[in-house]
Parts: sequence; C-alpha cells; structure tokens
Amino acid sequence: MQQDKERSRGAPESPATILVVEDDQVSRKLIHSMLADAGYEIRSMADGQQCLEKVGEVRPDLILLDVVMPNMDGIQTCRRLKSDGATRHVPVIFVTSRTDDETLRSAFDAGGSDYVRKPISRVELLARVYSALTQCRAIKKLKDEERLKGVLETAGGVCHELNQPLQYILGAVQVLMMDLSPQDTAYGQLDAIRARVEQMGEITRKLADITCLRTRKYAGDKDIIDIGQSISNSARQEEPPGAWKPIQNPEPD
Repeated sequence: MQQDKERSRGAPESPATILVVEDDQVSRKLIHSMLADAGYEIRSMADGQQCLEKVGEVRPDLILLDVVMPNMDGIQTCRRLKSDGATRHVPVIFVTSRTDDETLRSAFDAGGSDYVRKPISRVELLARVYSALTQCRAIKKLKDEERLKGVLETAGGVCHELNQPLQYILGAVQVLMMDLSPQDTAYGQLDAIRARVEQMGEITRKLADITCLRTRKYAGDKDIIDIGQSISNSARQEEPPGAWKPIQNPEPD
C-alpha cells in the first residue's frame, strides 16, 4: 500500500527521468531502487565528468547530485550545468552528509534547488524529488501559456492585416477571369494565382485556430511552429468568426 502511494506521487503526468550522479556504488544503488520503486525512469552515473558528457543524451527532468566526488565534485558539476543553456533549466538536488552553512551556501549559490541528507530517508528523498518536479512543471506550464498568448496575439494581428488585401486580390483575379475563356493561357495563370491566394487565406484561418504550441524542425536545428499540430480537433471542426471565406470560382461567360 505504501509503495502504491509513493508510485502515485512519483510522476503525476508522466514518468520523469532522473539522473543520479553518485560515486559510492552502494548509495547509488539505494537511490536508484527507491526512485525506481516510485515509478521514475532512472539513469545512474559515477562522477561529475560523466554527467556533463552524457546529460545531453539522457535529457533528465531532474538531477540528483552527490556533493563529494573525486575529480569534479557536485558543486563544480552543478555550476557547469547551470552555465549551459541546454541544462540550465534542469533542477538539481544535492545529496550530502555535509549540512553545515558553508557547504549548503555553496550548493545553492551553484544553482542547486534543494538537498537530501545522508543517510538517505526514503520519505525525504521522494518528497523533495516530487516537490522539485511539480515546481518545475508549474514553471514550464506558465512559460508555455505566456508563449501561447504571444503567438495568439501575433496570429490575430497577422490574420486581421492580411484578410482584406487577400480578399481584394482574389476578387480582382476572379473579375479578370470572367472575361477570359478557360482555354486562354492568361486564364490558367490567373487561376493559379487564385489558388495560391486561397491557400494563403487558409493559412490565416489556421493561425486563428491555434490553441496550443507544437513545433517542428526547420532548416537544420531551428524550431518553428507546426500550425497543423497546434490546432485542436474542436477548432478544426468549428469556423471562427471572421474566418477566411474565398469567393466561389466564377463561371466564364
């Protein structure tokens, strides 16, 4: 029963990946077992240098970092992690038997968000891990909401500014097509322009339907908004007010 409660607290949304960096094999296995039993995905490493080399591959949601390790201690490792834009956001919880003011001050100054005392208590470990992950998810959600608000404001402005000139161009093209025969070369060229204008109008309609942010890779490692994936199913089925409505293709005289 107790284990089920711990598992339910472990990852409220999805199993989080935790990177455990501990040079003592016994402590490393103990922490690994406690966290794995609570439902987390665990990756373990023996020193700070290995952590820095592999953290990009692991992409952890949280790092448990021993303070005292050979070659590169946990505080040095944390400073390196926090100086890298790719890992700066990952919360770090220190594991230490040193809880004197100087050690803790150095740990927090390096960027640590919390600490767990040795010998390790299962209750304390799981509570601090759960708290750090919950706080991290809340911050990420707030940032995502702020980004979405900015995207929606920009999309609304783009739709408003483009709708009128697109309608004008489409109307002018269709008027010109009315005086031409479908066999005329100019008719085919105008019809191609009409199709492209309607395609642009469809893009503005999709922009107005965005309800979340989904990105895709573009031009190498650059991320851009995937408009199609950022539209909810309900938005796809409902036509928003002021949506783009192309004029029907005119019948030639």
